[in-house]
Amino acid sequence: MTADECAGCWKGMEMMRKKQGLGWIYTTVLGIFTAVLLSGCQSEKLLEDDSGQERHAIMQESEAGQEDNAIVQESEAGQEDNAVMQESGGSRLAGESAKDGHIDFAALQKENPDIFAWLYVPGTAIDAPVLQSPKSDEFYTDHTGDGQAGERGALYTEMPNMMNMCDFNTIIHGKDMEETDLFSDLHKYEDPDFFEKQEVFYLYLPDNVLTYEIFAAYYDEGSDILRRYDYTTYAGCKEYLEQVYGIRAMSKNLREGWEDLTPYHFLVTLNGERLETEDRQYVVIGVLTEDAAGTIDRVILE
Repeated sequence: MTADECAGCWKGMEMMRKKQGLGWIYTTVLGIFTAVLLSGCQSEKLLEDDSGQERHAIMQESEAGQEDNAIVQESEAGQEDNAVMQESGGSRLAGESAKDGHIDFAALQKENPDIFAWLYVPGTAIDAPVLQSPKSDEFYTDHTGDGQAGERGALYTEMPNMMNMCDFNTIIHGKDMEETDLFSDLHKYEDPDFFEKQEVFYLYLPDNVLTYEIFAAYYDEGSDILRRYDYTTYAGCKEYLEQVYGIRAMSKNLREGWEDLTPYHFLVTLNGERLETEDRQYVVIGVLTEDAAGTIDRVILE
C-alpha cells in the first residue's frame, strides 16, 4: 500500500466519522486498515525471507558447483598422475623421473633405503628406481619400489651384485609379461629399427651417472645369468662373452663395433622374466661407455 493510498483511507474514514458520528465504524475501519497494513508488511517480510532462502539456495548450489569442480579437478589430476605413472614405469616415488637429468636420492631413500640406483631407457617407459633387498633376492619380485607388497614388483638386483656397479655383469631384473609390467618395453628391442635408433640407457647413482650402449638384445637361455659363470675371473667373463656372441637366432639383434669386448668392460643386463614353458628370458645388454665420476673399476683374477 502506497503513501497516497494510506492518505486516502485516512481521509475517507475522517469524513465518515464526521458525517455519521459512528465511532464503531471508525474503529472497525481502522482495525481493517491496520490489518491490511500489517498484512502488507508481513507479505513483504515473507518475500524477503523467500528471497533470502533463494539466495541461500543459490549459494549452496554455487558451493556444490565449486565442490564438484574440485572433485573433477582432483579426478583429472589423479588421471594425469596415473598417466605419468604409466609413462614412468609405474613409479611415482618422491615424484622422481630421470627425464630432467636429475634424481633426488635423498628423497627416494627416505621413502625406501633399498633404492640405490635409477634406470632410464630413452624411447621406452622404463624410468624407475633400482633396488636391492638385504632380506632376500626374491623380495622385490612381489614388492613394489616403496617396499609394499605388490605383484607388479620392482626393478632389482641380487645380493651377489655390488651396488657400486663395479661388477663385470650386473643383472637388473624386472617383470615383462604384461603391457603394464616395468620391463614390458624391453621387447621394443625385438624390432631391428628400434634397436638401431635407441642405442643407450642411463643408470643414475647418488654420486654418478653411467651411460651404457646397448649392443645385444635377444632371448637368452633360462638359466640364472648371475650364477652361470664366475665373473670374478677373466676366464668366467670371457666364457660369458663367447656365449653372448655364440647364440644364433633370427630375433637376435647385435650392434656392430662391439665384437672386441673383453672381461675388462662393464656390462649391465636388463633381464625379463623366465618363460618356464620355453625355458628362456628376454635380455637387453649394455656396455659402459661413460662414467661421469670416474669411479667404476675392479680387480680381475686371472
